[in-house]
Order: sequence, then structure tokens, then C-alpha cells
Amino acid sequence: MNMRKLKLTGLIMAVGLMAMVAAAACGGGDPEELDLEIRIMEGVMSPATIEVKQGDMVTLNIDADEGGAFHLHTYDIEMDIEGGQETDFFFVAKATGRFKITYHPTGEHDEGGHGGIFESEELAPGASFSYEIDEHLAGETVPFHSHLRPALNGSIVVSQDSGRTGAAAIEYSDEGAEPHEVIVDPGTVITWTNNSSTPQTVISGLHSDMKMEMEEEEEHDEENKEGEIEIGFLEVQPR
Repeated sequence: MNMRKLKLTGLIMAVGLMAMVAAAACGGGDPEELDLEIRIMEGVMSPATIEVKQGDMVTLNIDADEGGAFHLHTYDIEMDIEGGQETDFFFVAKATGRFKITYHPTGEHDEGGHGGIFESEELAPGASFSYEIDEHLAGETVPFHSHLRPALNGSIVVSQDSGRTGAAAIEYSDEGAEPHEVIVDPGTVITWTNNSSTPQTVISGLHSDMKMEMEEEEEHDEENKEGEIEIGFLEVQPR
């Protein structure tokens, strides 16, 4: 008799345990709509790790001191963030795991697209183009190239204490741009002369082919001052 009671008690306990396990499996509840405050200041994200559960519909209210591209890896979602104002970044947490978040600051004076700072007309052989370096470019490196022949390229390093003011000259030839790099102060007038055998142009920024090569190299860098900076992680737990 006692043995039968013992078996019955064991059966009841086993059923109860199975019910508890089933309840725990379903205990995550329904997906939630989450609004999370995110701050990015001087390249640091707070909080450093964003924690949500699978299925949650997440809106990150991002406040950054500097504009840039906010990139959630693996989910492969990217959005341009305006500096000094809140931007909503929405996603659904479908995949579980730990995912890297990177940020590519544009910089206060990033006019850096193609021709964002200066652009010449087409220069016939022997023709010249001049540009005076503006004060706001101090501390910046400005790449340039010829749209008609991207191999003719170089960069201008703008310093406050190079000791070189007044004028600087860059020559295009059939071989390249000489010098390839110049270091100047704001206020310096740079003159490009096309001494190649064909027409050329002078345009600030990187040619699309050069930019693509740089981006491919930066994909393997966890941190690159010219590219993406790892600022935190997203952790998505099973529900």
C-alpha cells in the first residue's frame, strides 16, 4: 500500500515538474515594443550593450554629439545619424545572439563627397586651376583626383603650423600628380597645372573606385579612424 502511494506521489511530482518546464518555455511572454535611449558621445555608446529578446520591436532613440553612420552588423541595417538631434533607429530582433554595432563619424566639416570642397572645369593641357584653403579645413586631410584619369590623385594635409603659407603648386603629368601630398596652412592658394598630354580635372574627394577599395579594406578593421569604430553590441536573448 505504501509502495503504491509512493509511486502515485512520484507520478504527481513528475507531472508537476513537466508543467513547470512547459510554463518556463512559454514564460517569455509576447514580443514587446521597446523604446530605448542611446547616447553616442566622443565615440562611446551608452549603454555599451543593448539587451532585448527575440521578436521585440525595438526603436533606438539615438542622440549623438557628431553625425555619422550607425551600423548594426549581421542584421545589416545602417542609418545616417544627425549630430545634436535625436534620431529613431527601428528594427525587429529576429535573430538571437550578440551583434557588433559600429559608427562611422562624418565629422563636423565632412564635405567629403565627390567635389564637396572644390571642383574644376575640364583643364586642357597647359591649363591651371587654383583653390585657397579655407580656415575650417584646419586639421583635415583633403584627397583630390582627376575625374578623367583617377590615377592622377593625391592629398592636401591642412595644418595650423606647417610654416608654409602663400602658395603651393601641384603638377599633373602622364605618370601622376607631383607632389602626391602637400602640407599647407589655411589661406594657402594651391594651383594645379595640367602638364599631361590629355584634358584633366581637379576634384576633391575620392574617386568611386578608390573609395570602394578603402571600404573593402576597412571591413576587416575593428577600429579605423577613417572608417567604422566599434562602439557596442546588441544582445538578443531567446524568448
